[in-house]
Amino acid sequence: MLNKEIIKKGLGLLSLSVVLSSGFSTNLNAANVKLESNHNYLVTETRPNNIVLADLETNKVINECKTDETFSPGGIVLSPDYKVAYILGGYGEEIAGYEIETCKKVFHTSLTQGNIRAKSLFGLAVNEDGTKVYAIYNRTEMLNDRYKVLPPHFSVYNVADGLDAKPVKSFEMPRQTTVVSTGKDGKVYVVGTDLYEVNPTTGDIKVAKKIVKWGKEGYSDLDSAANYIIGQQTGDLTALYATIKYDDPKNPSEDAGTWYWGITSVDLNTGEIIQQNISEYETLMFTAIRSPKDSNILYGVLNDLTKFDLKEQKVLKRVVTDHTYYSVVPSMDGDKLYLGSCLDDIAVYDANTLEKIGKIQLSGDMGSAALQVFKTK
Repeated sequence: MLNKEIIKKGLGLLSLSVVLSSGFSTNLNAANVKLESNHNYLVTETRPNNIVLADLETNKVINECKTDETFSPGGIVLSPDYKVAYILGGYGEEIAGYEIETCKKVFHTSLTQGNIRAKSLFGLAVNEDGTKVYAIYNRTEMLNDRYKVLPPHFSVYNVADGLDAKPVKSFEMPRQTTVVSTGKDGKVYVVGTDLYEVNPTTGDIKVAKKIVKWGKEGYSDLDSAANYIIGQQTGDLTALYATIKYDDPKNPSEDAGTWYWGITSVDLNTGEIIQQNISEYETLMFTAIRSPKDSNILYGVLNDLTKFDLKEQKVLKRVVTDHTYYSVVPSMDGDKLYLGSCLDDIAVYDANTLEKIGKIQLSGDMGSAALQVFKTK
């Protein structure tokens, strides 16, 4: 079932971000910076076509790398050694990798090949040792008299193939898959109408957890979405869902029941998967993520920032934010929260008290771009 009101509100907010993104300019020239040891950083993307590196000790942008690829959709992930940022660009048709210290371009592939047009929104990941790039994308054959929709593909690329990389392996994926994350053990998790576990070597795909048709007695099918690549460094992949608990399961009706928020979540460090309600549906959220300090604590964001207790299935605290933020990401130690993916600033909050304690000012709008935090060794 589709919650039309949720979709309507969400699309309206995303459209507003796109409208407000025009007119921004880049003020910081690309620099040759050196990452410090035992230091916290953040990477994201901004319009018109920048990869941004911010120092989280000072909350200042210290480098901007101009990309050859057009901004959009804004998917960005990091190599395991934090040296290279991989982006989805060219309106979802290209993947590129740039060294975040030098801005050198070290990887590129075009998902579109010949008359097979490919588009990916958030289907990007890097494997556990940094030697492979994974992509999930939709394909359409552009014929003279019609468009022919083809099955989506999961493709594997060798990082060592550099600026003219081609898939070394491709296989079909179920439709409506979005976000991809890699577990510490090499398993690849993909969110769609179900949570899939993918073996990128053999191409084997299995359902790790049912999502939309979860089959829980007394509840509706799930409205579920995962639209932002966040949490890889902190070891979390969480997809929100909404569901109705019917007052009378024998006569189910949207007008006679209680709406709940819930999560389908993978601990990327251990492979543990949980699926549960988190609270009654009181506020709209775009993303949610578990704390790396305490996996029982969950944070969600859109027009407000909420802290949840998963075991008690209740709200611990909620604060209204200065404006809409699409993503929330905790620091590596779990003490701070970074709110972004909208307009030209990243808000910094205390993860315990939800007090706003800072801001990172950007030179351009983030649009739908994700953000990633990391700490060097």
